[in-house]
Amino acid sequence: MDFVYVDSSSVDQIAYDEEQGEAHVIFKRGAYYIYSGVTQEVWERFRDSTSKGTFVNEEFRAKGYMVRRA
Repeated sequence: MDFVYVDSSSVDQIAYDEEQGEAHVIFKRGAYYIYSGVTQEVWERFRDSTSKGTFVNEEFRAKGYMVRRA
C-alpha cells in the first residue's frame, strides 16, 4: 500500500488497502484515520474527487463507515 500526497486544504495523504477494503487518510494536522468497508468504486471516487475533505465528510462520515484512528 502506497500513500500519495494530494492537493487538498485538509487532507495530506491517502492510500487504499484493496485486500482489507480500507481507505487510509492522513490529515494535514496529523490525524490518521482508517475507513473500513470501502469498495474499489468508492475509493476511485474519493481518489478522483476535487475536494478530499468534502468527500470524507459527505461519504465516509455521513454514511457511517466504520472508522478508527491509526
